Amino acid sequence: MSYEQVDIYVLDTTASKLPIEGVVVSVYSADGSLFYTRSETDAEGKVGFLLSNQTYSLRFYKTHVGFTQPQLIEVLEQTVPPTVSNRFDVYGEVFTHPLAVDPRLCRASGFFRDVSGCPKRALDIHFVARFDPILLEGDAVVTERQIIRTDEDGYAQIDLIRFGNYCVMLQDREDIMRAVSVPDLASVNLPDLLFPRVKTVTLDPEGTFAMYVDDTVDVVPTVVTTDGRALDGLALSDVQWGSSDTAVATVVSAGDHLVITALASGTAYITATRRDSSIIAIPDTPIEVIDGDISVF
Repeated sequence: MSYEQVDIYVLDTTASKLPIEGVVVSVYSADGSLFYTRSETDAEGKVGFLLSNQTYSLRFYKTHVGFTQPQLIEVLEQTVPPTVSNRFDVYGEVFTHPLAVDPRLCRASGFFRDVSGCPKRALDIHFVARFDPILLEGDAVVTERQIIRTDEDGYAQIDLIRFGNYCVMLQDREDIMRAVSVPDLASVNLPDLLFPRVKTVTLDPEGTFAMYVDDTVDVVPTVVTTDGRALDGLALSDVQWGSSDTAVATVVSAGDHLVITALASGTAYITATRRDSSIIAIPDTPIEVIDGDISVF
């Protein structure tokens, strides 16, 4: 019996066959009675094992990705020169948010969990309109309140009027009302709609900003939240602007734009940090500032 390098590639089911990162792959005996090892796929969707040449049972797990379980692989003994391959492609169906059919509506959908991490079943979510009256394509909107309930997977969805403002109340948290604004999109992740955070910043003009000492550059940022809305202006109540190296360049707010001032030779970049830390996200990814590099000569 020999040990062979085995590469598992986990891909999605789209025509592009994109890699799926962060899938936990567990290796068992062929009958599933013995557990051997497990690891997680990388950015290429790849995970590697050193396994003896026999048949194994594989199981896969990633939130909101469906797999055929289990899947059998046979590890073959490699020859010299190589004539066999111990690469195995596995496909997972990644959940995608459904789209509203009506172009005036946005379909909000998503999953909810309890404090143990399990799906939160039978959670009632109340949506109360904050607009009255309203005509939609000539039709009067008369319903003030809609209630949806999560299914056994903790999933729920609802169609909402784009640009509409709603108050949302979650069952068992009646003391907390979330004021939400619906984006001009065909779909949105419902938890992001309820608990939005600043996600990305784009700049006009785009960087890299090549500057000489004492130069200044005016930059207009566009701040976008996780629910797909662009915030007004500099969004100063949501974002703290700055420079990664204030000895090289400073970044300060001025009206509706930022001013970069070059101070010394070197490199820096525009930073944007969230002011609101009340919403905790795991993983806690920082705000992405696109093309915000500064080079001072």
